[in-house]
Amino acid sequence: MRILFVIGNLGDYHVPRYEALVSAASSRGHEVALIEVFARSGVYGFPQERRAAFFANRPKMAETLVEDGTDSDGLGARGTARLIAKVRSFMPDVVITLGYNTGYSAVLCFLRHLTRRFKLIYMSDSKADDGLRQRTKERLKRFIVSRFDGALVAGEKHRRYAQSLGIPKERSRIGFDVIDVDYFSHLARAACDNPDAVRARFGLPQRYLLCVSRFVARKNVDVLIEAYRQSGVYDQNIGLVLVGQGPLEAQLREHIAALGLTPHVTILNSLANQEMPNLYALAEFIVLASEFDQWGLCVNEAFAAGCPAIVTRTCGVAGEVVIDGVNGFVVEPRDVATLAQRIGKLGGEPALRERFAAGAQAAIRRWTPVLFAASALELAEVTTRNARDPAQHELV
Repeated sequence: MRILFVIGNLGDYHVPRYEALVSAASSRGHEVALIEVFARSGVYGFPQERRAAFFANRPKMAETLVEDGTDSDGLGARGTARLIAKVRSFMPDVVITLGYNTGYSAVLCFLRHLTRRFKLIYMSDSKADDGLRQRTKERLKRFIVSRFDGALVAGEKHRRYAQSLGIPKERSRIGFDVIDVDYFSHLARAACDNPDAVRARFGLPQRYLLCVSRFVARKNVDVLIEAYRQSGVYDQNIGLVLVGQGPLEAQLREHIAALGLTPHVTILNSLANQEMPNLYALAEFIVLASEFDQWGLCVNEAFAAGCPAIVTRTCGVAGEVVIDGVNGFVVEPRDVATLAQRIGKLGGEPALRERFAAGAQAAIRRWTPVLFAASALELAEVTTRNARDPAQHELV
């Protein structure tokens, strides 16, 4: 089987997923090729070191179409023509692409139905409770999504949403939002070996709870700050460390000052991926208080470092990775009182934190690139079952 992996930008999160797919496919006699549409990320401003290392090794059958663009740019006529030519040249049995509403995924969907020579699988972490849904927009989305042959999604709630959009469950699998658990665990252990140096380097308090989030309204960072105040854990010398940036930063700083919490709150700008295990390793726990989050990869990373979590029910990881009372707590969005109580409980009970930390490390062992690769290959095999061999036909 010939599998073509098409992605806007092969950022650091995607590198281990793709490498696991290549390894698993090769062991079964399949062939995998990569098309990275844009050389730069439009989401992450910091250098993508794992991507750079990947391409420095000159991998076989991997190339970038647009060297001077980002994945937030449009594909354009020239890029579209090049993408079509590459698909035509490789003649895949299956194409796996990111999303169903990007410019390049639209081109692939059109090409798939024009030629009927390959199956098309999209990757996504959208779910039903990601904000308010508009009926007209959902009908249009269903029209588009149902033209795909399969979906590789984040978790079971995302799978149910894909089903509502026209992808039967037998043609969906979970495991999209995974991380290189061993990588984060290794770096976290190194941080624990020299905690004083890590604290000095990043200006961290002796004890702290951690929030990794963009400073935008739906992330509810203001809710977390108020819950932190109500919890009173700062009286136990437990600080709050916020890692992120965004348009609400000045407003959040004013809010922190108004509550008299400035001595207890540390704000760090977004850090590179390889720096984050240092912060997870020394944190008491992580909090994600979002109105909704499609997943919450920072929780995967924290769990790999043995750091428990408190998340809202509308975060994708809730009920999938974070199990209430087992490796963390799950609360309702904007329920400040309950969030404050959970912060106080977890901050004040070392035995509970230790139990949750062990549960976190046990839970995250499933959510690795191996799961991503296995699910992708299962989908490739399911969608191509009884399909004719596309290699017998030239793409138009």
